[in-house]
Amino acid sequence: MTTVLQFAALIACLACTAIRFPAMRRGRNRSLFWIFAMASLSVGLSIHAIYMPVDAVLGGINLANVALRVSLFAVFFLLASKVAAAYNSPLARAMVRGPVGIAVLVVCSAGIWISFFLSTKGPSSTGLSALADEPALTAYAGFGMAYMAYAAACVVVPTARATFARRLFLDRASALSMCIGFILVLATVPIQLLPEPNNTLLQGCSFSAVLFVAAGLALVWLSYLRGTKRRRAAI
Repeated sequence: MTTVLQFAALIACLACTAIRFPAMRRGRNRSLFWIFAMASLSVGLSIHAIYMPVDAVLGGINLANVALRVSLFAVFFLLASKVAAAYNSPLARAMVRGPVGIAVLVVCSAGIWISFFLSTKGPSSTGLSALADEPALTAYAGFGMAYMAYAAACVVVPTARATFARRLFLDRASALSMCIGFILVLATVPIQLLPEPNNTLLQGCSFSAVLFVAAGLALVWLSYLRGTKRRRAAI
């Protein structure tokens, strides 16, 4: 089941990346293209069949996992910024792009690199599953979890509020889908803090979150296209 979710999330992200590519080349909403592109990279590197050969090229010391974490940070920064602006939440936007949000991003990014280089870096393994528990790896996982949870928490309320606002059905459906995705991201925090985390449940929440957020963004685009057609028909 986890493998199905992984490949479903990868296919969804790649499809959205391909759809957004023409608009990106025309200079329209380039950040959305990069959100999907970086999400595709992150999801791809979480799949064993992709991770292992990529990490082998990078030296076989799990640098591919660092690339995964950094790309996720980029996804959540761009996505949370865009969602906060789209749903007219100055507070959420300030918490993501303001001094506090940038400080959290910088600290977590620095923490990722420092804790990685202080840890045992081999053998190469998807999700670092073959490495023994040690304080540096615990810190590494903590920094990776912290920024994603912070960014998701910033935009849960705006998306929840938009779900019940007086909007078109597609707009409310997209807000609901993204809200569920962000809640699932937050749900991974208590799962990872358990003495013996359930990896199947953790991966299920993580990849389901990707699918819900991707579906929400796709619905936003569909709503935009329908609105454009209505405006052209009215001319």
